[in-house]
Amino acid sequence: MLVAKTVHNRLVSLASGFTEAELRRLQKTGSFYCPACNESVVLRVGVKRCSHFAHRKKECTVDQEGESDYHVTGKLQLFRWLQTHTSAQLEHYLPQIQQRPDLFVEVGKAAYAFEFQCASLSTEAFVQRTSGYRTQGYHPFWIMGAKRLKRLGTSLFRLSPQEWQYLTLTDQSPTLYYFSPFTNELIKLEHIIPFSSQIAFAELKILTPSSHTFSEWLTLHTSPSYHEGWIQKKRNFRTTYMLYPGLQYKHFLEKLYTLQIPPTHFPSEAGFPIPSAFMIETPAVIWQTWLLLDIMQVKKVGEVVNLKQLYMQFSARVRQKLIKLRYVPFMQSTIEKPLLEYVEVLCKLKFFSPVTYDSYRIERGYTVPMLSSDAFLEDGLLMKKWLDQAKEVTR
Repeated sequence: MLVAKTVHNRLVSLASGFTEAELRRLQKTGSFYCPACNESVVLRVGVKRCSHFAHRKKECTVDQEGESDYHVTGKLQLFRWLQTHTSAQLEHYLPQIQQRPDLFVEVGKAAYAFEFQCASLSTEAFVQRTSGYRTQGYHPFWIMGAKRLKRLGTSLFRLSPQEWQYLTLTDQSPTLYYFSPFTNELIKLEHIIPFSSQIAFAELKILTPSSHTFSEWLTLHTSPSYHEGWIQKKRNFRTTYMLYPGLQYKHFLEKLYTLQIPPTHFPSEAGFPIPSAFMIETPAVIWQTWLLLDIMQVKKVGEVVNLKQLYMQFSARVRQKLIKLRYVPFMQSTIEKPLLEYVEVLCKLKFFSPVTYDSYRIERGYTVPMLSSDAFLEDGLLMKKWLDQAKEVTR
């Protein structure tokens, strides 16, 4: 805790630039209290650790988490950066909800409650804190410590189940925010598209606080450029996923077997990156294949299928636990969105053609490659066709 109050209710902030000698004097002569619970706190002047206030008794309902030096240093750096261009307050206590965000920031008419989260936080605690801020009209803004960021390749990252709860939608792009106190860098992962439950493709953007504002951190965007990496990952998946046949793959492999499709030869039309894929934990290759197989079991080429039928087929696989949804708190999107995005992919691949706003004619069957080499080639050709069609639409 970096802010306490005196017996006269004057706030004392350790971000004010006290020298060590001044802090020692305060330590000897001052009496300090928690702004939230009003209990006595002690000023601990750091030699090896950052100076901070600590409760004498750990009974404060607001100040429940211990803070590491990493957390305290990052909070101070973010505060000093935000002070240069916003109305920022450090550890501003909100009595109406009994919460104290790390930073409270006002930008124009918008108010943000910043949480610099370095320790693990349960989903229940995350939901409780976020709900509290939202009830008061504040925008919760969660920033993770950069130590949590696990980069596997240029655009490839490992995201733990807990990290997904901090996901934010900015201009419909799934985004995560990080900050590094060690390098003093603002980090943003955007256009996050999971390939599997914990592996995701994303665009990484690193900004220096001295050169950018908070608004720029929110609005500066990159364009996704990881489609070649996606194809390579899909190629690797084709040849390895059946080696680890857990429950999520067992029934999938059995289904392919009944249709006389070799495990490595699932349809090339499956496994496309779509913006709302974060809503589904099952790999895109698997859930999109299920959808294709289920369509062609009940419909023939030339027949019409509508979105309601597709949703019912998808929902049936969810109930059977063959497709698993990802729980992301406070996301407004419905599960129809990724389905519609995938249908749009199938239209660009000439598998579907629109009949009405919610119905589509099946123009051809899905592609089952004869050889593994054919599968790799077809994956690349269909990805190129999809990207070319998307470029035509945006021209």
